[in-house]
Amino acid sequence: MLQGRVPLVLAAVFAVLAGLVAYLAIKRRGDEISSGWQPVKVLVATQDMSPGDTLSIERLDIGYLPKTMVTNSVVTAQDNQRAPVFGRKLAIPILRGDVLLWSHILTKTGDQHLAEAVQNKGRAVSIRVSAESAVHHWVEPGDRVDVLAIFRDPRSGDLVSTTLLQNVIVLATGRIGGQSNRRLLSESDQSYNTVTVHVLPEAAEMLILAQDLGSLYLTLRNPEDNDILELAEGKTTMQTLLTGERAKRISTTQSRIFKVEIIRGRRSETQTVP
Repeated sequence: MLQGRVPLVLAAVFAVLAGLVAYLAIKRRGDEISSGWQPVKVLVATQDMSPGDTLSIERLDIGYLPKTMVTNSVVTAQDNQRAPVFGRKLAIPILRGDVLLWSHILTKTGDQHLAEAVQNKGRAVSIRVSAESAVHHWVEPGDRVDVLAIFRDPRSGDLVSTTLLQNVIVLATGRIGGQSNRRLLSESDQSYNTVTVHVLPEAAEMLILAQDLGSLYLTLRNPEDNDILELAEGKTTMQTLLTGERAKRISTTQSRIFKVEIIRGRRSETQTVP
């Protein structure tokens, strides 16, 4: 009797396993689909507006769009925190309930008054950059950067690289300020060879002297990374590079804290940087 029941038991087990596999496959597919429909905060007009009208907190509100429908042309709440649109003017009409797009916003780089962006006791100072020294022109107004300098040590004559300033706010790139709509500018208009940063007067002195002594480079920060790091070494020299000890220590630290998202088709996974 027991042997006669074995095939039935096995069939039941396989049926349960098949059902479990099917359930997991359906759930995974559902998760993939739902991930694209997560709500994203966007700016929505609370009233009809005409060209020339000024955007304000009374005329805009927070709305929601599925993540899959939010393209680079949509002004999100996160975009507004990084480079506020309040105070800027409309280029084309917008109706109540419409989602605010970058193409709605007027762009006139010549009409900007950069001094208004400089805070009390702060200074705006421009430094020369190239595509290479400005993260291939990925640095934009509103970004936070560290400023690195390369020059020769006057005592030893050796090349030295050091971090001059950390967490510096970028006010403008070339003639493009925080009120410029980069999405409406041509590629040639977006290029620049100077970056204007917001610093204290003493820091401005450091930047000007360092620029005449050598070359300045910008490293781009995550917008939420405002930490000021304690740099134990203080500077990098040829000896630092040749020994390799510092490089090994840095590589070990990076492998613990840096992670990268790898996208394969519609799936993504996070891996530690080797």
